[in-house]
Amino acid sequence: MEYRRLGRTGLDVSAIGLGTEHLEQERETMEEVVRTAVDAGVNYIDLVYDDPEGAPDFWENLAPLLKVHREELVLAAHWGWGPGHNGDLDGAQRCFEQVLARTGNGYAEVAIIATIDTAEQWNDWGQRAAERLVQHKREGRIGHTGMSGHFVSTALKAVRSGLIDVLMYGINLVQHDNAEIDALLRTCVEHEIGVVAMKPYYGGALLNYNGRPTSITPAQCLAYTLSRPVATAVPGAKNAEELRATLHYLEAREGEKDWQAAILLMHEGLAGHCVRCGHCLPCPVDIDIGATILFMGFAQWEGVTDGLRAWYQTLPVKASDCIECGDCMERCPFGVDVIAKLRELVSLYET
Repeated sequence: MEYRRLGRTGLDVSAIGLGTEHLEQERETMEEVVRTAVDAGVNYIDLVYDDPEGAPDFWENLAPLLKVHREELVLAAHWGWGPGHNGDLDGAQRCFEQVLARTGNGYAEVAIIATIDTAEQWNDWGQRAAERLVQHKREGRIGHTGMSGHFVSTALKAVRSGLIDVLMYGINLVQHDNAEIDALLRTCVEHEIGVVAMKPYYGGALLNYNGRPTSITPAQCLAYTLSRPVATAVPGAKNAEELRATLHYLEAREGEKDWQAAILLMHEGLAGHCVRCGHCLPCPVDIDIGATILFMGFAQWEGVTDGLRAWYQTLPVKASDCIECGDCMERCPFGVDVIAKLRELVSLYET
């Protein structure tokens, strides 16, 4: 295992970490995953936000396994989640403290303020959460503060604020020539912010798209992600088989890690799918096309909730502002029917 410094935290973390968001919850599966990870030298584990009272099986099965190896691990515990959490600092703190108590020593090396995606969220919830976590740090409950998000402009605000030490952000092959992501990573280096790369497989779509396996391998995806200035990549394995496929990267030959060869495969496999690569921009009416289309995914995952509709309303330019000029579709390397998707968004969120 290779270890890298997590920015100014001073922590050395495994280049491959473990995400737990999609982990199957049977005790035997979790035990095999944790054992496989630790035996391979994985020490960075990202603990998805989940209320211990609302998901007792998850924590009752996983927490004792982490306790056994607690001194070897760097734990990142999430504080809050999603647009619906705004304002409930006490609820987020209750969940967070229960997680700390269950995982061993009442301490997390990193506290991740989760899913801050708009300037409004950062200016309100994000900064209030960061202030609350300052007290946790003084009390010896956490070592460092981080934030996760999906939008460059908001991530830059947090990085430049001085309030976070760690940024958790999606870094993967679909961004291989994205100037905004490049600028974000340069800024993180300048501010000594440790970068935790989530979604190195682009939510699994790089490996399996629309139910069909692609020809892209985990080793190619990880080779790209780890070629960037990141400290650790945290794929979310479901079980030990998936984790072993990820860990194969450690023994893969150089030819197996050739991510350049995966780019053509990626364009074929993800045809018609918006990957937020940014090639469609600039839009003549300033629609942030990738960010706007992302709301289709949110709707598919959880339905159009009141919270999601309110979040959509924070977009400065909405899908209904599209003039259907077609410029974006001419530029899109993935052949996305942007106009059709924006029309669908209007029907979902604006009618």
